[in-house]
Amino acid sequence: MNLLIANDIGNSETKMFIDGTLIKQPSVVKRLLSKPNVSEPDVHKNINNLLDELFVHVSSKAIKRDGLYFIGKRANITSKVENMNIKLGKKSTHDIPILMTLSMIAGRSVQLEFQKDGKLPKSTSVEVDMTTAIPASEFSTYQAKLLEKRFTEEPHVVIVHVGETTVTVTIEFKTVKVTQEGIPALYSLIENENGILEDYNRIYKKMAQPKDFANKKILHVDIGDGTTEYIYTIGLNPITDACSGAKRGVGHATEEAIQLLKEDTGGFLEVNRQQFMNILRDSTHNLHDLAVQHMEEARFSQAKKILEDVQEKYSDIGGNVDVIAVYGGGSIQFKEELYSDLLDFANNVHCEVLWIPPEYAVDMNVRGLKVINEKILKKRVKG
Repeated sequence: MNLLIANDIGNSETKMFIDGTLIKQPSVVKRLLSKPNVSEPDVHKNINNLLDELFVHVSSKAIKRDGLYFIGKRANITSKVENMNIKLGKKSTHDIPILMTLSMIAGRSVQLEFQKDGKLPKSTSVEVDMTTAIPASEFSTYQAKLLEKRFTEEPHVVIVHVGETTVTVTIEFKTVKVTQEGIPALYSLIENENGILEDYNRIYKKMAQPKDFANKKILHVDIGDGTTEYIYTIGLNPITDACSGAKRGVGHATEEAIQLLKEDTGGFLEVNRQQFMNILRDSTHNLHDLAVQHMEEARFSQAKKILEDVQEKYSDIGGNVDVIAVYGGGSIQFKEELYSDLLDFANNVHCEVLWIPPEYAVDMNVRGLKVINEKILKKRVKG
Protein backbone atom coordinates (compact mmCIF):
# COMPACT_ATOMS: atom_id res chain seq x y z
CA MET A 1 0.00 0.00 0.00
CA ASN A 2 1.25 3.49 -0.91
CA LEU A 3 -0.02 6.51 1.03
CA LEU A 4 0.41 10.25 0.44
CA ILE A 5 0.13 12.06 3.77
CA ALA A 6 -0.12 15.66 4.97
CA ASN A 7 0.62 15.67 8.69
CA ASP A 8 0.00 18.64 11.00
CA ILE A 9 1.53 17.51 14.32
CA GLY A 10 -0.04 20.04 16.67
CA ASN A 11 0.53 20.29 20.40
CA SER A 12 -3.18 19.89 21.03
CA GLU A 13 -4.29 17.85 18.02
CA THR A 14 -2.69 15.83 15.24
CA LYS A 15 -4.41 16.30 11.89
CA MET A 16 -3.65 14.18 8.83
CA PHE A 17 -4.83 13.91 5.28
CA ILE A 18 -4.22 10.27 4.41
CA ASP A 19 -4.82 9.91 0.66
CA GLY A 20 -7.39 12.72 0.81
CA THR A 21 -9.23 11.69 3.99
CA LEU A 22 -8.89 14.08 6.97
CA ILE A 23 -8.29 12.36 10.32
CA LYS A 24 -7.88 14.11 13.68
CA GLN A 25 -6.75 12.90 17.10
CA PRO A 26 -5.85 14.63 20.39
CA SER A 27 -2.03 14.62 20.67
CA VAL A 28 -1.92 12.44 23.77
CA VAL A 29 -0.67 8.93 24.51
CA LYS A 30 -0.80 6.60 27.50
CA ARG A 31 1.83 3.93 27.98
CA LEU A 32 0.50 0.58 29.24
CA LEU A 33 2.20 -2.18 31.17
CA SER A 34 -0.31 -4.86 30.16
CA LYS A 35 -3.12 -5.46 27.65
CA PRO A 36 -6.63 -4.36 28.70
CA ASN A 37 -9.62 -6.68 28.52
CA VAL A 38 -11.46 -6.83 25.20
CA SER A 39 -15.15 -5.93 25.52
CA GLU A 40 -16.26 -5.88 21.85
CA PRO A 41 -15.81 -9.04 19.74
CA ASP A 42 -17.56 -7.74 16.58
CA VAL A 43 -14.84 -7.07 13.97
CA HIS A 44 -16.96 -4.66 11.91
CA LYS A 45 -17.66 -2.46 14.95
CA ASN A 46 -14.01 -2.60 15.95
CA ILE A 47 -12.90 -1.53 12.47
CA ASN A 48 -15.43 1.33 12.34
CA ASN A 49 -14.29 2.59 15.75
CA LEU A 50 -10.62 1.73 15.31
CA LEU A 51 -9.23 5.27 15.27
CA ASP A 52 -11.33 6.27 18.29
CA GLU A 53 -10.17 3.16 20.19
CA LEU A 54 -6.56 3.08 19.01
CA PHE A 55 -4.49 0.55 20.96
CA VAL A 56 -1.08 -0.30 19.53
CA HIS A 57 2.37 -1.68 20.19
CA VAL A 58 5.00 0.54 18.55
CA SER A 59 8.49 -0.70 17.75
CA SER A 60 10.75 1.95 16.24
CA LYS A 61 14.31 3.22 16.50
CA ALA A 62 12.85 6.73 16.26
CA ILE A 63 11.44 6.58 19.80
CA LYS A 64 13.25 6.12 23.09
CA ARG A 65 11.32 3.05 24.17
CA ASP A 66 9.09 0.54 22.38
CA GLY A 67 5.84 -0.33 24.06
CA LEU A 68 2.06 -0.64 24.34
CA TYR A 69 0.07 2.58 24.01
CA PHE A 70 -3.41 3.99 23.99
CA ILE A 71 -3.40 6.74 21.36
CA GLY A 72 -5.39 9.94 20.97
CA LYS A 73 -9.07 9.70 21.91
CA ARG A 74 -8.57 6.32 23.58
CA ALA A 75 -5.80 7.76 25.78
CA ASN A 76 -7.68 10.95 26.56
CA ILE A 77 -10.46 9.24 28.52
CA THR A 78 -7.89 7.96 31.03
CA SER A 79 -5.84 9.80 33.65
CA LYS A 80 -2.11 10.56 33.69
CA VAL A 81 -1.59 10.69 29.94
CA GLU A 82 1.47 12.10 28.18
CA ASN A 83 1.16 15.17 25.98
CA MET A 84 3.57 17.67 24.49
CA ASN A 85 5.33 19.91 26.99
CA ILE A 86 4.41 23.28 25.49
CA LYS A 87 6.96 25.10 27.62
CA LEU A 88 9.84 23.05 26.21
CA GLY A 89 8.55 22.59 22.66
CA LYS A 90 10.99 20.66 20.43
CA LYS A 91 8.58 18.69 18.25
CA SER A 92 11.50 17.46 16.16
CA THR A 93 13.00 15.52 19.08
CA HIS A 94 9.87 14.57 21.07
CA ASP A 95 8.46 11.04 20.84
CA ILE A 96 4.77 11.98 20.82
CA PRO A 97 4.73 13.29 17.21
CA ILE A 98 6.33 10.00 16.11
CA LEU A 99 3.92 7.87 18.15
CA MET A 100 0.88 9.80 16.91
CA THR A 101 2.01 9.67 13.28
CA LEU A 102 2.90 5.98 13.21
CA SER A 103 -0.21 4.89 15.10
CA MET A 104 -2.67 6.92 13.04
CA ILE A 105 -1.10 5.72 9.78
CA ALA A 106 -1.18 2.11 10.99
CA GLY A 107 -4.78 2.33 12.19
CA ARG A 108 -5.98 3.89 8.95
CA SER A 109 -4.01 1.31 6.91
CA VAL A 110 -5.80 -1.53 8.69
CA GLN A 111 -9.16 0.12 7.95
CA LEU A 112 -8.24 0.48 4.27
CA GLU A 113 -7.12 -3.15 4.02
CA PHE A 114 -10.39 -4.31 5.59
CA GLN A 115 -12.42 -2.11 3.22
CA LYS A 116 -10.57 -3.61 0.26
CA ASP A 117 -10.74 -7.30 1.16
CA GLY A 118 -13.54 -7.55 3.75
CA LYS A 119 -11.25 -9.29 6.21
CA LEU A 120 -8.33 -8.52 8.49
CA PRO A 121 -4.87 -9.38 7.22
CA LYS A 122 -2.29 -10.78 9.62
CA SER A 123 0.16 -8.17 8.39
CA THR A 124 0.52 -5.40 5.85
CA SER A 125 3.26 -3.10 4.56
CA VAL A 126 2.87 0.60 3.86
CA GLU A 127 5.09 2.96 1.90
CA VAL A 128 4.59 6.63 2.78
CA ASP A 129 5.39 9.99 1.19
CA MET A 130 4.69 12.76 3.71
CA THR A 131 4.88 16.48 4.36
CA THR A 132 4.81 17.97 7.85
CA ALA A 133 5.93 21.11 9.69
CA ILE A 134 7.57 22.31 12.90
CA PRO A 135 7.29 25.74 14.58
CA ALA A 136 9.33 28.67 13.26
CA SER A 137 10.69 29.10 16.80
CA GLU A 138 12.24 25.64 16.44
CA PHE A 139 12.83 25.48 12.70
CA SER A 140 16.27 25.21 11.17
CA THR A 141 17.59 23.09 8.34
CA TYR A 142 19.26 20.88 10.94
CA GLN A 143 16.07 20.33 12.99
CA ALA A 144 14.03 19.68 9.85
CA LYS A 145 16.54 17.10 8.60
CA LEU A 146 16.63 15.53 12.08
CA LEU A 147 12.87 14.93 12.06
CA GLU A 148 12.94 13.71 8.45
CA LYS A 149 15.66 11.23 9.37
CA ARG A 150 13.71 9.92 12.37
CA PHE A 151 10.97 8.89 9.97
CA THR A 152 13.05 7.72 7.01
CA GLU A 153 16.13 6.07 8.53
CA GLU A 154 14.54 2.72 9.41
CA PRO A 155 11.15 1.01 8.86
CA HIS A 156 8.74 1.10 11.82
CA VAL A 157 6.52 -1.72 13.08
CA VAL A 158 3.13 -1.06 14.65
CA ILE A 159 0.95 -3.88 15.96
CA VAL A 160 -2.66 -2.69 15.85
CA HIS A 161 -5.11 -4.38 18.23
CA VAL A 162 -8.52 -4.91 16.62
CA GLY A 163 -10.58 -6.49 19.38
CA GLU A 164 -8.97 -9.86 20.09
CA THR A 165 -7.06 -9.83 16.79
CA THR A 166 -3.79 -8.07 15.92
CA VAL A 167 -2.48 -6.76 12.60
CA THR A 168 1.23 -6.08 12.17
CA VAL A 169 1.82 -2.95 10.06
CA THR A 170 5.30 -2.22 8.71
CA ILE A 171 5.67 1.44 7.72
CA GLU A 172 8.47 2.69 5.49
CA PHE A 173 8.77 6.40 4.73
CA LYS A 174 10.10 6.89 1.21
CA THR A 175 9.97 10.70 1.20
CA VAL A 176 9.47 13.15 4.10
CA LYS A 177 9.55 16.93 3.71
CA VAL A 178 9.56 19.10 6.85
CA THR A 179 8.82 22.81 6.48
CA GLN A 180 8.06 25.49 9.06
CA GLU A 181 4.56 26.06 10.39
CA GLY A 182 2.80 29.01 8.80
CA ILE A 183 4.15 28.48 5.28
CA PRO A 184 1.58 25.77 4.36
CA ALA A 185 -1.23 28.11 5.44
CA LEU A 186 -0.35 30.53 2.64
CA TYR A 187 -0.88 27.74 0.10
CA SER A 188 -4.16 26.90 1.81
CA LEU A 189 -5.27 30.55 1.57
CA ILE A 190 -4.56 31.10 -2.11
CA GLU A 191 -6.11 27.76 -3.14
CA ASN A 192 -9.22 28.22 -0.99
CA GLU A 193 -12.80 29.17 -1.86
CA ASN A 194 -13.99 32.79 -1.86
CA GLY A 195 -15.87 32.30 1.42
CA ILE A 196 -12.58 32.53 3.30
CA LEU A 197 -12.51 36.26 2.45
CA GLU A 198 -16.16 37.07 3.27
CA ASP A 199 -15.37 39.10 6.41
CA TYR A 200 -12.30 40.72 4.87
CA ASN A 201 -14.21 41.89 1.79
CA ARG A 202 -17.07 43.21 3.91
CA ILE A 203 -14.79 45.21 6.23
CA TYR A 204 -12.60 46.68 3.48
CA LYS A 205 -15.37 46.95 0.86
CA LYS A 206 -13.46 44.86 -1.66
CA MET A 207 -14.13 41.96 -4.00
CA ALA A 208 -10.80 40.21 -3.43
CA GLN A 209 -10.22 36.56 -4.31
CA PRO A 210 -7.84 34.18 -2.51
CA LYS A 211 -5.35 34.14 -5.40
CA ASP A 212 -4.92 37.91 -4.98
CA PHE A 213 -2.90 37.20 -1.82
CA ALA A 214 -0.21 35.31 -3.75
CA ASN A 215 1.62 38.59 -4.40
CA LYS A 216 1.08 40.38 -1.09
CA LYS A 217 3.43 41.06 1.81
CA ILE A 218 1.81 39.19 4.68
CA LEU A 219 2.58 38.94 8.37
CA HIS A 220 1.05 35.61 9.40
CA VAL A 221 -0.08 35.15 12.99
CA ASP A 222 -0.74 31.42 13.45
CA ILE A 223 -2.09 31.01 16.99
CA GLY A 224 -1.78 27.43 18.10
CA ASP A 225 -1.80 25.52 21.34
CA GLY A 226 1.84 25.75 22.40
CA THR A 227 3.24 28.40 20.07
CA THR A 228 2.17 31.37 18.02
CA GLU A 229 4.09 31.59 14.77
CA TYR A 230 4.92 34.96 13.22
CA ILE A 231 5.74 34.23 9.57
CA TYR A 232 6.59 36.98 7.09
CA THR A 233 6.06 36.22 3.42
CA ILE A 234 6.58 38.26 0.29
CA GLY A 235 4.57 36.57 -2.40
CA LEU A 236 5.04 32.83 -1.92
CA ASN A 237 8.48 33.22 -0.34
CA PRO A 238 9.07 33.17 3.42
CA ILE A 239 11.62 35.70 4.61
CA THR A 240 13.37 33.29 6.96
CA ASP A 241 15.25 35.88 9.01
CA ALA A 242 11.96 37.67 9.74
CA CYS A 243 10.10 34.51 10.85
CA SER A 244 9.89 33.58 14.50
CA GLY A 245 7.65 32.01 17.09
CA ALA A 246 6.77 32.55 20.71
CA LYS A 247 5.42 30.31 23.45
CA ARG A 248 1.95 31.79 23.35
CA GLY A 249 -1.36 30.13 22.66
CA VAL A 250 -4.40 28.28 23.85
CA GLY A 251 -2.31 25.72 25.73
CA HIS A 252 -0.58 28.37 27.82
CA ALA A 253 -3.90 30.05 28.60
CA THR A 254 -5.34 26.63 29.44
CA GLU A 255 -2.51 25.80 31.84
CA GLU A 256 -3.01 29.14 33.61
CA ALA A 257 -6.75 28.43 33.85
CA ILE A 258 -6.14 24.85 35.07
CA GLN A 259 -3.98 26.18 37.89
CA LEU A 260 -6.69 28.67 38.89
CA LEU A 261 -9.34 25.92 38.78
CA LYS A 262 -7.11 23.61 40.81
CA GLU A 263 -6.83 26.27 43.51
CA ASP A 264 -10.62 26.63 43.51
CA THR A 265 -11.02 22.88 44.11
CA GLY A 266 -8.65 22.68 47.05
CA GLY A 267 -5.76 21.34 44.98
CA PHE A 268 -7.49 18.00 44.31
CA LEU A 269 -8.18 18.44 40.61
CA GLU A 270 -5.71 16.82 38.17
CA VAL A 271 -6.59 17.31 34.50
CA ASN A 272 -4.55 17.77 31.35
CA ARG A 273 -5.16 20.47 28.74
CA GLN A 274 -7.37 18.29 26.57
CA GLN A 275 -9.52 17.23 29.54
CA PHE A 276 -9.88 20.85 30.67
CA MET A 277 -11.13 21.78 27.18
CA ASN A 278 -13.73 19.02 27.50
CA ILE A 279 -14.99 20.69 30.70
CA LEU A 280 -15.23 24.00 28.82
CA ARG A 281 -17.32 22.38 26.07
CA ASP A 282 -19.65 20.53 28.48
CA SER A 283 -22.16 23.02 29.90
CA THR A 284 -23.54 20.29 32.20
CA HIS A 285 -20.20 19.71 33.93
CA ASN A 286 -20.24 20.85 37.56
CA LEU A 287 -17.00 22.80 37.01
CA HIS A 288 -18.02 24.36 33.68
CA ASP A 289 -18.83 27.86 34.95
CA LEU A 290 -15.62 28.11 36.97
CA ALA A 291 -13.59 26.83 34.04
CA VAL A 292 -15.15 29.44 31.72
CA GLN A 293 -14.41 32.23 34.20
CA HIS A 294 -10.76 31.27 34.62
CA MET A 295 -10.26 30.69 30.89
CA GLU A 296 -11.54 34.20 30.14
CA GLU A 297 -8.95 35.67 32.50
CA ALA A 298 -6.14 33.58 31.00
CA ARG A 299 -7.17 34.38 27.40
CA PHE A 300 -7.01 38.11 28.08
CA SER A 301 -3.44 37.78 29.35
CA GLN A 302 -2.32 35.71 26.34
CA ALA A 303 -4.07 37.99 23.83
CA LYS A 304 -2.26 41.04 25.22
CA LYS A 305 1.09 39.29 24.76
CA ILE A 306 0.26 38.27 21.18
CA LEU A 307 -0.74 41.84 20.29
CA GLU A 308 2.55 43.13 21.65
CA ASP A 309 4.42 40.48 19.64
CA VAL A 310 2.66 41.59 16.43
CA GLN A 311 3.49 45.22 17.09
CA GLU A 312 7.15 44.40 17.71
CA LYS A 313 7.32 42.17 14.60
CA TYR A 314 5.75 44.91 12.47
CA SER A 315 8.42 47.31 13.69
CA ASP A 316 11.23 44.78 13.11
CA ILE A 317 10.31 44.36 9.43
CA GLY A 318 10.10 48.08 8.88
CA GLY A 319 6.35 48.25 8.44
CA ASN A 320 6.57 46.59 5.02
CA VAL A 321 3.28 44.73 5.49
CA ASP A 322 0.13 44.73 3.36
CA VAL A 323 -1.91 42.32 5.46
CA ILE A 324 -1.80 40.79 8.93
CA ALA A 325 -3.37 37.33 8.52
CA VAL A 326 -4.59 35.59 11.69
CA TYR A 327 -5.59 31.92 11.87
CA GLY A 328 -5.09 28.71 13.86
CA GLY A 329 -7.26 27.27 16.61
CA GLY A 330 -6.26 30.11 18.91
CA SER A 331 -7.71 32.69 16.52
CA ILE A 332 -11.14 31.37 17.46
CA GLN A 333 -10.40 31.30 21.18
CA PHE A 334 -8.80 34.75 21.29
CA LYS A 335 -10.92 36.72 18.81
CA GLU A 336 -13.01 38.52 21.42
CA GLU A 337 -9.89 39.70 23.29
CA LEU A 338 -7.64 40.44 20.29
CA TYR A 339 -9.55 41.29 17.10
CA SER A 340 -10.68 44.85 17.88
CA ASP A 341 -7.28 45.92 19.21
CA LEU A 342 -5.52 44.41 16.20
CA LEU A 343 -7.86 46.23 13.80
CA ASP A 344 -7.09 49.53 15.57
CA PHE A 345 -3.36 48.87 15.30
CA ALA A 346 -3.61 47.96 11.60
CA ASN A 347 -5.64 51.08 10.82
CA ASN A 348 -3.05 53.24 12.59
CA VAL A 349 -0.16 51.77 10.58
CA HIS A 350 -2.05 51.64 7.24
CA CYS A 351 -2.31 47.91 6.68
CA GLU A 352 -5.18 45.42 6.77
CA VAL A 353 -6.28 42.48 8.91
CA LEU A 354 -7.39 39.18 7.39
CA TRP A 355 -8.93 37.25 10.28
CA ILE A 356 -9.63 33.80 8.86
CA PRO A 357 -13.21 32.62 9.65
CA PRO A 358 -13.49 29.78 12.19
CA GLU A 359 -14.65 27.19 9.64
CA TYR A 360 -11.29 27.57 7.87
CA ALA A 361 -8.94 28.70 10.65
CA VAL A 362 -8.17 25.42 12.41
CA ASP A 363 -7.15 23.39 9.36
CA MET A 364 -5.10 25.99 7.45
CA ASN A 365 -1.79 24.20 7.95
CA VAL A 366 -2.94 20.66 7.24
CA ARG A 367 -4.87 21.77 4.15
CA GLY A 368 -1.82 23.74 3.01
CA LEU A 369 0.35 20.66 3.45
CA LYS A 370 -2.15 18.78 1.30
CA VAL A 371 -1.77 21.45 -1.41
CA ILE A 372 2.03 21.10 -1.18
CA ASN A 373 1.61 17.34 -1.56
CA GLU A 374 -0.52 17.70 -4.66
CA LYS A 375 1.44 20.49 -6.35
CA ILE A 376 5.00 19.69 -5.31
CA LEU A 377 5.62 16.40 -3.49
CA LYS A 378 3.49 14.20 -5.76
CA LYS A 379 5.33 15.52 -8.84
CA ARG A 380 8.70 15.02 -7.11
CA VAL A 381 7.80 11.43 -6.15
CA LYS A 382 6.64 10.60 -9.70
CA GLY A 383 9.45 12.51 -11.32
